Amino acid sequence: MAEHLTRLELDEWLSGLDASGRAERHVAACPACGMIAERMRQARASSLAQPRAKAVLARLEEKRARNARPWWSWGVPLVTALAVGLAMVVYVPRGAEDGVRLKGTVALRLLSVQGTLVQDAKPGEQVTLAVGTGPYRNVLVLAVDEAGAVDPLWPRDGQTSGTVEPGAEVRLSPALEVTPGSVALHAFFSDAPLDVEQAREALTSRVAEARGKGQGPLEVATPETIGKARARTLLRVVP
Repeated sequence: MAEHLTRLELDEWLSGLDASGRAERHVAACPACGMIAERMRQARASSLAQPRAKAVLARLEEKRARNARPWWSWGVPLVTALAVGLAMVVYVPRGAEDGVRLKGTVALRLLSVQGTLVQDAKPGEQVTLAVGTGPYRNVLVLAVDEAGAVDPLWPRDGQTSGTVEPGAEVRLSPALEVTPGSVALHAFFSDAPLDVEQAREALTSRVAEARGKGQGPLEVATPETIGKARARTLLRVVP
């Protein structure tokens, strides 16, 4: 069985944006992913049925209509576009204030220069890391190469994680140039700063354990002991 799909990939499939059919085939053959996808489907349907959700979508539609040059393609339904990158829409009361706050789950993905999702790339291409921050302000991204080496990917310097805007998808700069060899990317999220070396040691230990079980470095799961939430993706580098 191939590695499990991320929540972002499952959400894109549920939104009808998986043109390749890969996610559908995987869900059909993987009971674990099928169960998660069904829970996501039920949660999203329940959230979007709330009166406040309908009010938010109506306001966004009105705002879109006023924009002469929208920043995304409106060739897909509004609800579908909003769902991309969000595993769930959660409505949180804000005391006496009238309104809702949209809070997505954490996510990690790679984008091309044009802003499209990248899963396969060639050496020399430019890609950008994008994270769905959820409620967290601190993010650390580590990379594991085919040889099992673990290196910080973002931020590139310093001893702690970087800070981001919570509750949004954030593109992390600068852009990265793809080099030969596939890599697994692991993102850690937390309310407080994360120690780079501690995370690196935990992931290195996980790589060693995987090798003892006959697994490759790119198959390693993200350590649960670092941060409050985690996300993972794989960049396949092709000739």
